Amino acid sequence: MSNRPPASIEVHALSHRYPGASVAALDGVGFRVAPGERVGLLGPNGAGKSTLMRLMCGYLPVQRTAETRLRVGEIEVAGDSLQARRLVGYLPEQVPLYVELRVREHLDFRAAIKGVRRKQRAPEVLRVAERTGLSHMLEVPIQQLSRGYRQRVGIADALLGAPPLVVLDEPTVGLDPNQVLEIRAMLRALGGTQTLIFSSHILAEVEALCDRVVILAAGRCVADEAVAEALRSSDVIVAWIAAPASVVPLLITALRSLASEQGRGDEPDELAALARALGLTLGPIEAEGGLTRVQVTCPDVQVAEALTLAIGRVSAREQVPLARLELGRRRLEQRFARVTGATVEA
Repeated sequence: MSNRPPASIEVHALSHRYPGASVAALDGVGFRVAPGERVGLLGPNGAGKSTLMRLMCGYLPVQRTAETRLRVGEIEVAGDSLQARRLVGYLPEQVPLYVELRVREHLDFRAAIKGVRRKQRAPEVLRVAERTGLSHMLEVPIQQLSRGYRQRVGIADALLGAPPLVVLDEPTVGLDPNQVLEIRAMLRALGGTQTLIFSSHILAEVEALCDRVVILAAGRCVADEAVAEALRSSDVIVAWIAAPASVVPLLITALRSLASEQGRGDEPDELAALARALGLTLGPIEAEGGLTRVQVTCPDVQVAEALTLAIGRVSAREQVPLARLELGRRRLEQRFARVTGATVEA
């Protein structure tokens, strides 16, 4: 079945309060998703992820204010929920299945509900079954399937009709490690052809699969950034092909250059004091195998980038060869913990 163009998403000033709740499940959430992007939706339990996905899919009514916007493609969800739902394939966390039916029967029935034409249903069921590893299970009653295979049926259901937007809530729950890898590869292939919103508590999975992350906490959007940006740390890692005695003057010159860029002129000449004055944490200078290494922790990524450039310029000018000069990399768990106010071990 030919794909429809992937859908964009626009969310602005979106709030939602369940009847009788003392606090809002969502409070002024806003972000955009470009067509074909794979976006990881993250947050602690109760952050509002499932509520947001249900609103996107038209399963909950949008509580509108003058500023509220929720669009899937060109469709305003609050104004035409039915048309918006035609653009979305949705896998809820608890997969609803007709367990008395065989896999083929279930998918054929769901395809009919989604408006797939009769002549296209059989090939469409075969297509999604092949993509989700269900080809050999089509004649098996769903009630006989393991939890992992039931999850695959739910994913296949979400892909029926090649919807422009696919929204998956914890899609790899219940899968064994090999099945997880297979489903990840399948979801990765959706990028560019279908827009993917993907929620998971397995942050390594989001890191491997997604282009961007949107992180919710207490119903608010606390981060919206590219995965590459989320993984960048404010550490500068550098190694010279030189002895420590040659490296210390280089570091002092680089730090003084950084201070000058920040408009600071009166800084100490001693390396440790200079680093402290600039808000840097200087790791031990270690020599091994002809290399001298050091790691510098900066207040933020922007300072780290500026320091990286300064070290590179000074090393080139003084003709001291570099073996390594790069920003460090953090785990997504560390970024998640920082923006949601949690703690995580290094």
